[in-house]
Amino acid sequence: MPAAQLGNELRDLRGGKTLSWVATRALVSVSKLSRIENGQRRLHNPQDVARILDALEVERGPHRARLMELAAAASQKNQTGFHRDAGAGAQQRLSGMVQHACRMIAVDSQVISGALQTRAYMEAVTRATLVRSRQHEAPGVIRSRLVRQRVVLESGIRAVFCVQQAALYRVMGSHELMVEQLEKLLEYTETPNIGVRIVPVELPLALHVTNLTKLDFEAPGTITELIYVETGDREGHYYYPDREEDPTGFEDYKEILNDVVLSARPREPSRELIRAAIVWHTERMRGRPPQ
Repeated sequence: MPAAQLGNELRDLRGGKTLSWVATRALVSVSKLSRIENGQRRLHNPQDVARILDALEVERGPHRARLMELAAAASQKNQTGFHRDAGAGAQQRLSGMVQHACRMIAVDSQVISGALQTRAYMEAVTRATLVRSRQHEAPGVIRSRLVRQRVVLESGIRAVFCVQQAALYRVMGSHELMVEQLEKLLEYTETPNIGVRIVPVELPLALHVTNLTKLDFEAPGTITELIYVETGDREGHYYYPDREEDPTGFEDYKEILNDVVLSARPREPSRELIRAAIVWHTERMRGRPPQ
C-alpha cells in the first residue's frame, strides 16, 4: 500500500511534465520512474524518491517528510519465506492493500477463491499449478496465500467472490476433498460481509485470466481504487485509474468485472449450484456417476 500511495502522489506532483523530463533531472531511468509511479515493485533505494522530489521542486517540510516515510515503508523487504518468483510477492502486496480497503470484488476463473479455500484444497491447488521444477516453492506460496486469506477474513472488508461454475467440478486432490471444500463454501455464503456468487459455465470471462480483484478505498490521501490481475502462474500486476503505461487497461478490466458481477447468480441460486456440485462429487465418491 505505501508503494501504491507514493506512486499516486508522485504522479499527481508531476502533473503535465513528462516522465522523461522528470527522469532526466532526477538521474533515474524513465522505466524506473514509471515503475515507482505505478507502485509495481518494492523500492530498492528510497533516495531515488528524494531525487525525484528534488526534480519536482518539493521543498523540505511536512509534505516531503511524509512522502519520504512512504518511500521508506515501500522499501521494506519481503518477509522470510515469501518467494517473489512464485507470485507470493504480489500476493503479499495485495494482502497489505486489502487491510486499507473498504470493498473488494474478486473473480476467479479456474479454482475457488483463495480467501475461501480450505487448507487441504489450497495445498492441492498449489501442487497442481506449480510445475515440477518449482514444487519446492509450494510451502512459501501456501504461506503467502494463508496470509492473504487471514487478512481478508479478519479485516472486515465487504467482499464479493465470483467463481466460475466449472471450478466447482474441477477435481483438486480428490472428490472427498472437493466435498469438504464445497461445504465450506456454503458456510461462507452465510458469513457477514462476504458474498459468494457463481458464474454459470455458459458465461465465460472475456479474457483468459486466473484472477481479477478490484479494491475500493475511502481513506483520505490514498488511491481510490485499483485492480489486481493474475494470469496463470505469472506474478500479478496492478492497474490504477489514469495509469500512463496502459491508460485503457484499468477501464477494460473494470468493465469485465462489472459484466461478471451482473451475470453471476444471486445468493440462493448460487447456493443451489454449489449443492448440485456437492451431489456430483458425492456420487463419484460412491462410484455411481450421476445421471
